[in-house]
Amino acid sequence: MTITEVFEKITAGEMAGWALAALFVLLSLIQVSPIKLNPWDNIFAWIGKKMNGSTEKRLQEVEKQVSDMWINNHRQCILTFARECRSDISHSSDEWSNVLNVAEEYEKYVEEKRITNGIINQDTQYLRKLYQELSMEHKF
Repeated sequence: MTITEVFEKITAGEMAGWALAALFVLLSLIQVSPIKLNPWDNIFAWIGKKMNGSTEKRLQEVEKQVSDMWINNHRQCILTFARECRSDISHSSDEWSNVLNVAEEYEKYVEEKRITNGIINQDTQYLRKLYQELSMEHKF
């Protein structure tokens, strides 16, 4: 029996108004009683899920797209910087600071999300080693 059928049976009788009022009062008393059943919260949550189901699904899709873009942006930054260093293109200390921060953020994200790192890990190690060498030689 669905909730609609229950309400139809309640409202079909002579005391329909009183029955609805009694049901409303009963649910409200349960809501504020020390027993945490919270029928109104459950009813409103169910209605909210029905109304916003497609919106939540779309939001999850957008969040995944943003996450993928963030990952790709960080990977591309590290790969490009490492390629430029291998091509003997010099960089300022601000550029080094930025790429090392990006690498650190990326490593934390990879560890947190347990995703594969691949070649980025090797390029990050290369950049850190090169940074140490250049720093010791006072080249920037």
